[in-house]
Amino acid sequence: MLNTEGLCLGCMSDNGGERVCPICGFDNSTANPKECLPLKSVVANRYIVGRMLEADGEGITYIGWDNSKMSKIKIKEYFPKGFAHRNPDKTVSIGADGKYTFNEGLLEFLEINRAIILSTLPSLPPIYDTFEENGTAYAVCEYIVGITLEEFLIKNGGSLKWEQARPLFLPLIDTVEGMNEIGYIHGGISPDTVIVGRDGKLRLSKYSIKKLRRSNSELENYIYDGFAALEQYGVDELYNDTFTDVYGLCAVLFRVLIGTVPPVATDRVNSDVMTIPAHFAEELPHQVLAALANGLQVFPKNRTKNIEILKNELVYGEIEKPAAVEKKPVTEKNTPPQKKKNSSAKYVLISALCTVLVFALVAVLLIFTVFKDSVFGNEENSSAQSVVSFIEPEVDSIGDVDSDADVTTKLYPIPNLSGIYFSEVIDNSNWEMFEFVLTDKAYSNDYPKGTICAQNLKAGTEAARDTKIEVTISLGPKEISIANLKGYTEQEAKLELLKQGFLYENIKVMEKYDEDSEPATVLKQLPEYGEKVNTEVVVEIYINSYKGETSLSNTTIRN
Repeated sequence: MLNTEGLCLGCMSDNGGERVCPICGFDNSTANPKECLPLKSVVANRYIVGRMLEADGEGITYIGWDNSKMSKIKIKEYFPKGFAHRNPDKTVSIGADGKYTFNEGLLEFLEINRAIILSTLPSLPPIYDTFEENGTAYAVCEYIVGITLEEFLIKNGGSLKWEQARPLFLPLIDTVEGMNEIGYIHGGISPDTVIVGRDGKLRLSKYSIKKLRRSNSELENYIYDGFAALEQYGVDELYNDTFTDVYGLCAVLFRVLIGTVPPVATDRVNSDVMTIPAHFAEELPHQVLAALANGLQVFPKNRTKNIEILKNELVYGEIEKPAAVEKKPVTEKNTPPQKKKNSSAKYVLISALCTVLVFALVAVLLIFTVFKDSVFGNEENSSAQSVVSFIEPEVDSIGDVDSDADVTTKLYPIPNLSGIYFSEVIDNSNWEMFEFVLTDKAYSNDYPKGTICAQNLKAGTEAARDTKIEVTISLGPKEISIANLKGYTEQEAKLELLKQGFLYENIKVMEKYDEDSEPATVLKQLPEYGEKVNTEVVVEIYINSYKGETSLSNTTIRN
């Protein structure tokens, strides 16, 4: 067993008891700040407290050591700044006028972390334990080795292409959606709270109690300018909700794809200018620009309502028609959204792009000339109040005009869309003369999930410009043979099921004890290996809870 006396309290490595750690350079003779637990404090008779890593309005985070698992951890202590005071005996006291606020936050702190223990969200660092001690509460979580997304971007040229960002962000988006579904709004999604691990995966950190994410609460707030939504700045009668995390995710994607931080939300109320350089506007898929436009609307009433809609816009190009964008003083009350007028979905999409992401002049020229027909459709009566003057593109050359000739319509061949992803179809400039509409989804044994499996107009026939082509998206095979998951770790089993097309929310993880099998691996699965099933069924995987040695930790059953 490791001699914990030789641990460096700065990095929790065994350095043989050196005063100045040769691994991390920490001087073990120094002390934590006075409001923190002292170095080498032990909590829950199990966890050794190391140096303070960070502090905010909610509390203090330390590096720590788990004497039971013999591993490095993080320890989060609920210690709201301005309300909690450290006593000489390490306990926490609260002033009489702050007890309600302190206790309200303590209960929420425990509730959030206990909910995460029971969750299996892919991009949240696991929480191992929560407990109350010293007059406050603690949460113990996995120590993730990595760097912030902001640091990662700086080291990788400042931005990423959508093809690079897409596989990284989809698990993160699913995680935020899962948090929202169990009732928690993160409110602090930013490049500084997204961690890139050594395994290349993104993880979301710094989830907190609600009052930390609003500027008008009693606690010292901790919100991120450029990534925080308008409602987080204390605007009257605006509140945090699922659309708050939509704004945060879209702002982070904007930073990742464009390379710049969006303007502060309060600055955008009366002067809403967001510049996208021409080459980004040209390279990014239309549905990504559209999703960013809808997700970065300043007022919540005009913004994408939840993460599910945002994901559908980003992945499938299923664009929701946004309400008309309004410019109001910050103090004006947030009234219910007005009814949307009927118009082309793509026309409304670009209206959102014009008002929310007012591109630089060259980007405007690019979108409203080269891509005009594919993006706008053939909307003849544009709004008289539009803030952009539409520039008519040059028409196809058909020779000299004969005034006596019969009026003819130029026809274009209908493309074969089978097996192509919908986002690739709407981005193909060769087909910009048509309007493509996703109308249905269906099971198909012939086409991979997410690709087009049917179209209403036969390929090879001809049709006039602006003809609407309706397409059906494949849901993949209705029944497949489920993979053999026995012996896989929990994460490996989930990834295999996701590859097969099973729904993440339908993967149920339970525990089963077997001393004769490998710890932390799948012992049993239902449905069983090889069974033909629909990909929407619930799949149960039973993970071996045997640790290989006696453990002081309690067994947790996860649903």
